[in-house]
Amino acid sequence: MGNQYDAIIVGGGHNGLTAAGYLGKAGFKTLVLERRPMVGGAVVTEEFHPGYRISTISYVVSLLQNKVIEDLQLKDHGFEMIRMDGTLSVCRDDYLFFNDDEAHDRREVERFSKTDYDAMAAFEEMFQNVGGVIRNQMLKEPPTLEGGFSNLLKLGSMGLELRRLSPELRHRLVQILTSSAYDLINRWFESPMIKSMYGAACFSGNYASLRQPGSAIPLFHSAIGEIDGELGAWGMVRGGMGGLTQAMAAFAESRGAEIRTSAAVDGIVVENGRATGVRLDTGETFSGRCVLANTDPKTTFLKLIDPTHLDPEFTKDIAQIRMGHSSCRVNLALKGLPDIRFFPSGEGPWHRSDICMHPDIEGQEANYRAAATGRFPAEPRLEITIPSTLDDSLAPPGHHVMSVLAKYYPYKLADGLHWDDVKEKAADQIVDYMARVMPDLKELIIGRQMISTLDMETEYGLTEGDIFHGRHDLDQIFSMRPHPKAAQYRTPITDLYLCGSGAHPGGGVTGAPGHNAARRVIADLKRN
Repeated sequence: MGNQYDAIIVGGGHNGLTAAGYLGKAGFKTLVLERRPMVGGAVVTEEFHPGYRISTISYVVSLLQNKVIEDLQLKDHGFEMIRMDGTLSVCRDDYLFFNDDEAHDRREVERFSKTDYDAMAAFEEMFQNVGGVIRNQMLKEPPTLEGGFSNLLKLGSMGLELRRLSPELRHRLVQILTSSAYDLINRWFESPMIKSMYGAACFSGNYASLRQPGSAIPLFHSAIGEIDGELGAWGMVRGGMGGLTQAMAAFAESRGAEIRTSAAVDGIVVENGRATGVRLDTGETFSGRCVLANTDPKTTFLKLIDPTHLDPEFTKDIAQIRMGHSSCRVNLALKGLPDIRFFPSGEGPWHRSDICMHPDIEGQEANYRAAATGRFPAEPRLEITIPSTLDDSLAPPGHHVMSVLAKYYPYKLADGLHWDDVKEKAADQIVDYMARVMPDLKELIIGRQMISTLDMETEYGLTEGDIFHGRHDLDQIFSMRPHPKAAQYRTPITDLYLCGSGAHPGGGVTGAPGHNAARRVIADLKRN
């Protein structure tokens, strides 16, 4: 085999780069292999129309761990976050615009309900309190489902955090984890507008009925994030999300890590039950003391590993992991800023906010049912940002770029249809839907990129288009993510580790799986 490394990382997404930074910092010879011509995986900035750049897949940041930012000196390597100006929630002909001014936000809610603003404040406070338990587990290795002294210590530590919660908050935590989002939302709020806003928030990283037990788990994403100490805040990265992964790559290389792009791994080499290296699709091979897979668990265990090296029961379990992002992306190059019909013409803070278009609760259920049968939704849930209003480096002067995340759009289409044949029709429907709120949008479009759920798999290596590497259902998180035998970053194959979003604590641009896996690998390499 080729050159000998201490660690070989398959996939140069943000978690793989995080792991490479820590391994290089610890003095281990590390190689990162990325199949695309640029590092970053789904956290990249790309030119999609001449002169117009955008974050093509991941588009906002909040969950990135402060420890990772500091340990990898990301700000010294060009990483900069930009806070957004508010949130705009649009449900058909109604809207709510929040700008973090309490008097303003209360007036907005009181257009729909005299009690829901206080209920929202109590709900958010409750989520922050119980979310602290989740937040404090993100940079910790989850306990195994087996015994052992170290495992008891981990369980004891988590138990102490749970004991700090009041009995009522413990009840709420269990309720959030096990009840449906529909029941939870109906328990807290009276206004259909407020209910629809929280229902739409549950779409993030999810693909489930709001009536399914555990469907409220995605709400934790809003509770556990922060920007510069402000809990629950969301923002963008200057230069697009690629500004983050470029900073990660720069730090890793400054610590001796080697990064190769256009280097597609098509197999992990296993000898006598140990991962000893990787093989590229060109036939070139590299050997290492260990291999870290930043690929999702299905790709890792069902495509890159010869099945003879795995227990068939383990393989069956991996094959049953529920994937679930069911989304597509539409990126637009605009020759001006679109009007938003609820507000005066011209640029306003609403243009610099996170804009969510969504139907009511029943429409959201219809959206899921359509996708579950392989059909497009009549009223998709859209998350829209115009990053050039905050970062003028992304488009020519006076022009803008718009990012649209559309859900739910199924991976498998009904009636034998193929995504390549219908994706532009889907993009047309999405733009038509947006024009209900932005009436001059169509005349401003000078370039468009449509990334289907299938494109996310074929181009970005995300199985079934799932950017989270597996749904965050109760049986697919913590000590069961992605499987009890691979939940502590080690796997059934000695010296093969998981460092991507398919491992604890899961999806989102956190850097946590990469950090946690690197800590496990460093301890093992030092011991061996």
